[in-house]
Amino acid sequence: MNASLWINVIGTGAALCTIISFVPQIIKIIRERDASSVSLRMYALTVTAFSLWTIYGVMLGAWPLVAANSVSLTLAATALICKWRFRDGDPET
Repeated sequence: MNASLWINVIGTGAALCTIISFVPQIIKIIRERDASSVSLRMYALTVTAFSLWTIYGVMLGAWPLVAANSVSLTLAATALICKWRFRDGDPET
């Protein structure tokens, strides 16, 4: 394999690991309807980071970077919204 192919394989693997890493946390929060143990600051900072990475990718015209970080941003934002929604467990409504 040439170097360019290895670079793309490694980048794709990194993007998939990043994207997939949010899924178990989101599933756990939704199933248990409890996010009291999730760090609000960490997810707020993560959403900010993915927003900046997405903007950076747009500015560079690096669309694989934009795509991967946009999906990660969506998942991190979902976890953050779940944190606000279920911060004290399932609300009585």
